[in-house]
Amino acid sequence: MIPNHAPAAFFDLDKTLLAKSSGELYIRVLREQGRLSNWDMAKILATSALYGLNLLKPEGLMEKAAAWYEGEPEQDMIDFCEDWFDRTVRNYLYTEAVRRVREHQEQGHVVALLTAATFYVAEPTRRYLGIHHALCTRMEVENGRFTGRLLKPLCHGKGKLYWAIEFCREHGLELDTSYFYTDSIRDLPALEVVGNPRPVNADRSLLRVARRRGWPAERFRTTLGRVNANQRFSLLRRKSQT
Repeated sequence: MIPNHAPAAFFDLDKTLLAKSSGELYIRVLREQGRLSNWDMAKILATSALYGLNLLKPEGLMEKAAAWYEGEPEQDMIDFCEDWFDRTVRNYLYTEAVRRVREHQEQGHVVALLTAATFYVAEPTRRYLGIHHALCTRMEVENGRFTGRLLKPLCHGKGKLYWAIEFCREHGLELDTSYFYTDSIRDLPALEVVGNPRPVNADRSLLRVARRRGWPAERFRTTLGRVNANQRFSLLRRKSQT
């Protein structure tokens, strides 16, 4: 049961909980497995270039990515991403982030992922860390297959603020005492509303804002893939106790 008037602790995924972009890790494994042709890679690079030059908005990039999966079975994506998470993604989780999640859980705060990443990477991350909630990008599914469209509003930029407000309203939580950990200036709308903004591994623009406003900025450095088995067990063992 969620305690009324408790604060939420929202965590971004890419470059906040994870040391890498989940999209980058996803493309890498597709390439390694021979699932992307040279033509596919050329289209990905071209789209990335447009995005890098600000000629394609983040929402446009996300919509183009979703369109690639039109007609594909959702279950195939679920199965692939579960295996991909176990083999690759979890090794890029920051140990400092895992500890911070635990600290909030022990204080009775309601921890939730708040990420533009899709459900298919957010869900296994949520379960692995023992988090009960994930606010993320959702791909539209009809009759078990992707339509190639995304559900709106997207969980990105102002969309993250929308979903954070809705989450707190639904569960009776206090946004003005809540926390949000993120690396990106694109998350400024939500950072400005929570009572405890927490820039982590902040990009240059966000770091400037944080310094100007006196927000505590920190840097996570060590990933689970770089610690020994005993350290990893110690961090994750508490998952079953929360």
